[in-house]
Amino acid sequence: YVRNITDVDDKINARAAQESVTIRDLTERTLARFHADIAALGVLPPTIEPRATEHIVEMIEIIERLIASGHAYVADGHVLFHVPSMPGYGKLSGRTLDEMIAGARVEVAPYKKDATDFVLWKPSPPELPGWESPWGRGRPGWHIECSAMSWKHLGEVFDIHGGGIDLVFPHHENEIAQTCCAFGHKVMANMWMHNGFLQVEGRKMSKSLGNFLTIRELLNDWPGDVLRFNMLRTHYRQPIDWTVKGLEESRAILKGWYGRTEMAASAPAFEGEFALALNDDLNTPRAIAALHALDGQALASALVALGFAGDHIAALGAVEAADTAAISATVEALIEARSAARTAKDFATADRLRAEIEALGVILKDAKDKATGAFVTTWEPRR
Repeated sequence: YVRNITDVDDKINARAAQESVTIRDLTERTLARFHADIAALGVLPPTIEPRATEHIVEMIEIIERLIASGHAYVADGHVLFHVPSMPGYGKLSGRTLDEMIAGARVEVAPYKKDATDFVLWKPSPPELPGWESPWGRGRPGWHIECSAMSWKHLGEVFDIHGGGIDLVFPHHENEIAQTCCAFGHKVMANMWMHNGFLQVEGRKMSKSLGNFLTIRELLNDWPGDVLRFNMLRTHYRQPIDWTVKGLEESRAILKGWYGRTEMAASAPAFEGEFALALNDDLNTPRAIAALHALDGQALASALVALGFAGDHIAALGAVEAADTAAISATVEALIEARSAARTAKDFATADRLRAEIEALGVILKDAKDKATGAFVTTWEPRR
């Protein structure tokens, strides 16, 4: 399992310059946060986590292969891939080249043979990171970085390549073009798995809409297991609609399951309808539906297989306790206000306050104190 790190590109260069730090310092800081966040979600660490800056030699070798085979050319200090040289370009997205160009921003440059040609290597001025190459000091294009790292650690052809649906074109199409033309194979990966977009309360998540959420922000309010489970309830290829209601449902389901089983002693198991669902293009909603019919050891082993170790039970309990404390304080305040209304014979207000209290999911009990003759109100959660 290889998860690569892009630690050099124009956005990183600009951010590092803005903060007056090296690109290494910037990426180390970002990577540390990333590792902490996804570990809280129960994401397994990769076997290898290569960095683009440590694979410049491999990038140069692939580029040299492409030049030698006529798929790339040098122009004005740049090296570009000549897209028309690959007849099968666009097969992954199932669109013609004209259709892809129409929906993409194509960089116009006088040194290009074709408008669709993309950069493999570009010159670096003194103030930007750069490496020596046969074409002068420069830095790689984004696409060649991924081709080089996958070739180095997985070979010329490998099994599964993942990524977001927004990467199909141009990034993944360009990866395929580079790798297949450099090594002479029909495919780069045997299977491509692309996840859908993330929405928040029915709207696309974006900074411009003010609904941009980070894992770290969510972890302040929700245990990692809940965030993980909430995502698995949607098939990975479909858009995920991130809602507070969905998170509350996920927490309730997980809490119920954890209460019915002992997670620590369980080993992963794939069997029955649960296994059939996961073997059907990782159909996690179907797999989760199958879990509702399980109990005890069978439920525990299935949850472990989905990446839940049960070690966030305490966190779930802490959130539940915080919620209960908040509700208790609210209920007690409303009971006090209701008692004052009853004493003032404002029964309309007292009835309204009783309805508000019961709407919080509690049962009110009014009883007469035998010693004083006054009414005393007690409450308990509705089961």
